[in-house]
Amino acid sequence: MHSLCRASKLVLGSQTAAVYDRFVIRQSFGAARGSGQLSLVPRPSTCRHSGDRTRHSGSVISAAMQDATAAAAAQGPLPKAAVGQMTSVGDQEANFNTCARLAQDAAAAGCSMLFLPECFSFIGSNQQESIAAAQPLSGALVARYCELARSHKLWLSLGGFQETGPDPEHIFNTHLVIDQGGEVRAAYRKIHLFDVDVPSGPVLMESRSTAPGTQALVCDSPVGRLGLSTCYDLRFPELYQKLTWSMGAQVLLVPAAFTRPTGEAHWEVLLRARAIECQTYVIAAAQAGRHNEKRESYGHALIIDPWGRVVARLADPSATGIAVAEIDLNQIAAIRTKMPIREHREKGHKAYLEGV
Repeated sequence: MHSLCRASKLVLGSQTAAVYDRFVIRQSFGAARGSGQLSLVPRPSTCRHSGDRTRHSGSVISAAMQDATAAAAAQGPLPKAAVGQMTSVGDQEANFNTCARLAQDAAAAGCSMLFLPECFSFIGSNQQESIAAAQPLSGALVARYCELARSHKLWLSLGGFQETGPDPEHIFNTHLVIDQGGEVRAAYRKIHLFDVDVPSGPVLMESRSTAPGTQALVCDSPVGRLGLSTCYDLRFPELYQKLTWSMGAQVLLVPAAFTRPTGEAHWEVLLRARAIECQTYVIAAAQAGRHNEKRESYGHALIIDPWGRVVARLADPSATGIAVAEIDLNQIAAIRTKMPIREHREKGHKAYLEGV
């Protein structure tokens, strides 16, 4: 199990570990509550990736998950999550100022964590601009957002930025989690790339300038164990089944920049489906409105509970702002007790996955 922090070495897998030299494996912090306050209690290992051979076998009821569920049952206020919505442009400074305002709003609302959308730091007019904007995880851009988290004592989910890639023609689309101390806890590289001729919309070929990631990733946080994904990943339910039933995710993250045509047709129904079938919270930060003459995003940032109910959304689906909801992990346990999908799923697999 790996987790990440700013120090001397970042571990993202054996193929890429040597590229980074300012990060180390570190210990994690589980969420706990007492005396009416949300606190952070040291415990081993915050992040897991799909290649982790030390992960528990069979059951998702790990010690970390038991700790988080026990914390949810303790007396005191529930942790609050803020889902962000914004209209990124081709100006990193302007985008940072927008994110800073959203962070200030989230902190003022008493939130433990702010979730920002894909492309929070930059949306250009073409792929070459995105490549030119790329920076390493050890660069000035990430350092600035780490300072933003530290200054507000706020965890951040940064839903996808242009990370320097494996060659001059490709970047990674990387979703970061930063803790309240300003340390990077997880770096998920988007696996499924958006190569689509959108009906009544643009032709977008993400793979021409972006290399795919190779690992599913979870990370513990004050609002529960997070299952990381990005945008187009949403259309591949097996990823979320893996994050939930094999890796113990309690809150699935789907930061996105959905196009208007695909958003109108599929955005909310897919998000609610992921929440219902996995019996988890889903937090979906969103890009909204027109970024430039070529690109427009759907908006409609949402927080969805484990029963598939929308519990937070902005009044204006295209405005810049946040929507806030409490995250109650007891709901997950209650719903899974009454409708034990995990156990039924394991029984079903014997019938239709035998020998596959």
